[in-house]
Formats: sequence, structure tokens, C-alpha cells
Amino acid sequence: METNELNRVDALRLDSGYAGQEELLRDLMAWLDLNLYYYYAHHQWLGPSSEMKNLLGLVVTREEFEHNLTKAAQRGLRTELSGEEREQIGLAISAIRLRLERTDGSLPLLQLRDRFGLDEFERSCVALAYVPEIDLKYSKLFAYLQDDMTRKAPGVALACELFLPEGSELAACISRFRGGGFVRLFEPGELDKGSLVLRREVVEFLAGGTIRDGEAYLLFDPAAREHLDPLTIQEDVARQLDAAFLYPDKCCIRLSGPQGGGKRFQVQHLMARQRRRCIFADLAGDGWRETAKSAALAADLTDAYLCLYHLDRKDETGQTVPPPQAMLEELERLELHRDKRFFLSQLASPMRLRTLTVELELPPAGETERLTLFDSVLGEAQLTGCTTEELAAKFRFSPRQIRVACEQALGLARLNGDGAISGELIHRCCYRQAVHRLGELATPVRPGYTWEDVVLPEAQKNLMKRACGHIRYRHLVSARWGFARRVGYGWGLSILFAGSPGTGKTMCAQVIAHELNMELYKINLSQIVSKYIGETEKNLRALFTEAKNASCILFFDECDALFGKRSEVKDSHDRNANVEVAYLLQQIEEYDGVCILATNLMGNIDAAFMRRITYVVHFPFPEAPAREAIFRGLLPADAPVAEDIDWRFLAEKFELSGGHIKNIVLSAAFMAAGEGAPIAMRHLLRAAVTEMKKNEIVVVREQLREYADLLDDPQGEDS
Repeated sequence: METNELNRVDALRLDSGYAGQEELLRDLMAWLDLNLYYYYAHHQWLGPSSEMKNLLGLVVTREEFEHNLTKAAQRGLRTELSGEEREQIGLAISAIRLRLERTDGSLPLLQLRDRFGLDEFERSCVALAYVPEIDLKYSKLFAYLQDDMTRKAPGVALACELFLPEGSELAACISRFRGGGFVRLFEPGELDKGSLVLRREVVEFLAGGTIRDGEAYLLFDPAAREHLDPLTIQEDVARQLDAAFLYPDKCCIRLSGPQGGGKRFQVQHLMARQRRRCIFADLAGDGWRETAKSAALAADLTDAYLCLYHLDRKDETGQTVPPPQAMLEELERLELHRDKRFFLSQLASPMRLRTLTVELELPPAGETERLTLFDSVLGEAQLTGCTTEELAAKFRFSPRQIRVACEQALGLARLNGDGAISGELIHRCCYRQAVHRLGELATPVRPGYTWEDVVLPEAQKNLMKRACGHIRYRHLVSARWGFARRVGYGWGLSILFAGSPGTGKTMCAQVIAHELNMELYKINLSQIVSKYIGETEKNLRALFTEAKNASCILFFDECDALFGKRSEVKDSHDRNANVEVAYLLQQIEEYDGVCILATNLMGNIDAAFMRRITYVVHFPFPEAPAREAIFRGLLPADAPVAEDIDWRFLAEKFELSGGHIKNIVLSAAFMAAGEGAPIAMRHLLRAAVTEMKKNEIVVVREQLREYADLLDDPQGEDS
């Protein structure tokens, strides 16, 4: 093969630069082909006849062994070339250089050269490693030249022999691949084996001038982003970020705050204001070290800043703890061209680094900020059944949670063809965003009653409706009227229901939950109270913490088991019991959500709790008219009912609470269903007598007057 067939560098366009990278690659590959051909021609093959008897390199013959002992050491291709061959290579590279001088720096190969400061040897090694990615012929050539068909990537030794600068030692050249600088461009595992394989990020960048998002990092480019949601809150933090970014020297910027609180959003807006790109890398998990290195390389390739988030770790108990100091120091040592790097974490802990560190904290969104976010995301959408002020008071959400909940509600309303978003829909979408583990300590109760189902005196019903207004108008009173500046704590709503068993306390808890569109959780006392010292307080702390995240109503039934009176300290048991009560007092006062407590024994409640209770609702034992209303109200409209039922007689003769009446009506319904008949007086009468016997109350037949015969079972059995 003639060398002029290999020297295909386009010398006809020396007066113009490269129009695109494809044209540049064509000339570079021609130049590489020429180098590879001369290396092939001057290589000291096995024997003078160049017989390739051991091409695979798997077996060393005696002939090859003796030849390798006697052949001269390789000193680089340049030392083996004749004058004419040197001139051929020189002309080819000179033509490429001349055209590159007339080419702008927008080509990915040139951007890589400039951003990493690559010298001629390093640029040649990158080109050598890149050509197999675009032309498979080079894989065969490299395997042939390296005497090993399994090595389809160029080796370090081959690159050094091909491009060894004149006057340099081969060993010194090989040592350049042992760390630092342009070595970051190659896969470290392959480099350890002596092979030059470009990292995925480098190949992607050379192919298209950018990188695609990886599994753990993504590129934020304000120039390519059509829309970025406005920064409606936390403008003071944005100003602090601007000041830190414009600091003239190298520094680390640490932004801490709650999960979903808008830390990445703040950095995105910073980049948009400065018109800079940024790589956001997720360091969650054990592979954080490799992720950070890949993200740092991607940042340098795209001339972007680096933002690392999810730095916090989990301890053996599953609790979130600050990142280890050693991890932060390792992240500080990452090679980066830019003079600023961003660390995001939930927990604010001191960072003792050599580089100047700017510590900024993003506080949780307050009620006014949450209201601003709800109004901003919902925009002009009509909200019925509730207000954004009510939502902001109920849900102590992060900005991300508010945005996702509102966008889901808007989408579902459009999907259903509704012109407005109902209160039930927006609450359902909000509760989908609530992240908590309250189910481990409490049982969810599905609200199934409304005000129409409640049979109570109007005074009690009005008192509970006023309690609901405590949530609906909280923002108006606390923020707009300024009471939050006067009253620093105690904004939670606590309601005590006191009354005999079965008088409707649990029902009314469900009514309030339904009225406020809030989820209701009934506390499992068995999961809270513990015989071990300190465990009850620990469980209570977990309960109220999860309740804040859940934005729900806590319902303590039989609350005197927890809220009982403190007693005189006679032994350690009394002291620990008093500590539990005192701790519960503290938690109730600090909790700014909704608590409903129910007790059958008002006298057993500790007096200190009464100051912390917002409303006390007494549930009286129902009188005959109320009992009649309960009887009638428990029968659904679809239930078949006979005309012989004497509701007034049942209400007057059976002095029972609403819970017992519910049992009677339900039992009568099942008896009627078994007979295939409508619910009649005889069914209700038998069920009532049975309920009385269950409570050890004897019913004399004479008391039933004309209805006594209905107790006789038609099958011959007496009830």
C-alpha cells in the first residue's frame, strides 16, 4: 500500500476552517491511519519474515521468546521514521493545525481541548481512543498491532509509542496515565489494565456537544429550558445565593433545609439569573463516590457548575444524620474547573473544610408562604368548598408537595370536565403528598357521618361548628390580623368530648373530620403506653412528629388512660407516670394540629390539661325525643320498614344511649333479612330486649303493654 493512499488529509481547503466536527474527524482519522501504518511497517514482528504465528498472545513459543530477548526496545515511532515519512506526517498534522486556527471553538473536540487544557500528546491520545467509537475497523487494527485479538481498545503503551514527543522518555510518557489531568477522561478500570477507553460522558460529549442525563445526575441548562416556575417565596435566600455566587474567590456553598423545601429550585433560579449551566447529582446510596466523580466530569465537559444533593446519610435506626466529615472533605477535593460548588442537605451541621464555606439555611415554608404557593400554583382556578387559607393552615407542606398536589388537582378537574376544583378533590390530592408513618401508631378511621346524622342539643352542635372555624379562619386571625405576633404558640385545636359511653363522641369526631376534609387517626394506646421507662415518651414524640407530617386529626379515645391525673410521688412508678403526663402536656401545647379527646370519666382528667383544651363538649344522655330521632335516623332510605313500628314507645321504654340503639337497629335488620320480611316492630322489640339483657337490665313483659306478645318467636321459641 502506498503512503499517498493513506495521506488523505484535505489540503485543498487550507484557507478555511472546519465547517463541522465530521470534517475534522475525517482529517484526524487520515492522520491516525498514517501513524498506524508506519507503526505497522516499523514494528519488530516475530522473525524477519513477519510470520504471525502467535497472534492471539495466548501461547509463547520458544522462537518468540528468543526473538523478544534480542529485539531492541521501542523508543517511539518518531525515532524509527525516515525523513520522507516524517515529512508526510508533518504535512498532515500541519494542514490540520492550519485549518483549526481558522475554526471557531464550538466543535466538541475543540471545546474538550480548551476546557481541559490538553496538549498535543493528550489530544492525540483522546482521538486514538475515540475513533473505535465511530469506526469499527480500528478495533481490528488495534488488536493486530497489540498482538492480542482480545484487546480491541488502544493500550497506553501503543499510544505512547505512536505519539511520544521527541526528546521524551517512554517511561515518563507512560507515567502521565497514573493520575490527574486528562486521565479523568478515561475509564479508570480499563486504564488500570492498560487500555484507553473513554468514559461514557466523554463519548457523548464528543458525539453531540452535550451529555444526556445519567442515572444519578442531570444537566440544567437555562438556555435550553423553555420555562422555569417563578420563585414566589424565599427571596431573601435568593439574594444571599447571589452574593455568595459573585464572591471572587473559590468557595463551597452549603444550602440546608427540609426535604422538598426548594433547595434545588433555588440553585436552578440562581443559574437562570446568571445564565449558567449546572449538573445536579444525587448522592443517595453507597455509590455516591463514583456518582460524584462522574458528575464532576460532566460539569467540566459542559462548562457547568456542580450541585451535589442528598448528602445526608441514614444511621442504623433509620434516622437521618448529617453527612460524615470525611465524605465532605472528599467532595471538596473533586477536580472542578469552576470555582464554586454547591452542597445540599436536610440537616445543618458545621462543615470544616479548607475551602471557604458559605452556610445558608432554607427554613420550612411558613403559613403565609404556603398560602402564596397555593395561590400561585392554582392561579385562576376556582376552588369550591374550601379556601387556600384553610389549606395553608392545615398542610405544613414543602413547596414541592404543594406544587405536586395542586397540579394533580388541576389535572383531575380537567379530566373530569369540572370547571372548578372541589374541596374534597384538593384535600385528596394533598393527602397523597403527605409522607408519614402514622399507621404504625394509630388506625385510620374513614369519616362516614355528617351534621345531619348527629342527634345532639343545638348548643353542642354549634360549639363543634365553632371549633371547625378555628381551622378555617386560622390564617385570617393569625397572619392577617396579626395575632401570631402576640401569641407565639398554642395555635393547635384541641377538643374534649365528655359523656357516657355510646352518646356519639366517636361519631362526632368523624363528623368534624368530614366537615374539615381531614383524615382521622384513632390512637392505639397499646402502641403508645409502655412499661419500660422512657418508651412511652419516645412513642409520644414519634406520634406527634408523624402527625405533623400527616396533617391529620388525632383522636384519643378513652383518653383518661393517657391524660389521667398526676398523683403524689410515693415510688419510682409514680414519678415515671407523672413524667409521662407532663411530657404529654408539653406535646399537646406545642402541637399546632387538631386533637380530639374522648372520655367517659371527666373527673379523671388532669386539671392542667383543661387549660390546654380549646373546646370542651359535654355529651348528655339522650332524652326520649332524642332517642326517637336516633332510631329513625339509623334506618336507611332503602331499608324495607313495616308500618307497625311505634317509635315513641321504643324511645320511651328503652332508656339507652345512641350506641346501644345502633346495635338494636342493626340486629333487627339482620333478623328481618333472615325472615325475608321488612323490619317490623317485633324485630326491634326483640333486639331491644336482648340489648337490655346484655347490660344486665331485666325487662318485664308487663312493661311492654300491648307489644308483649311480639316477643313470642313464631317458630315456637321465646325470646
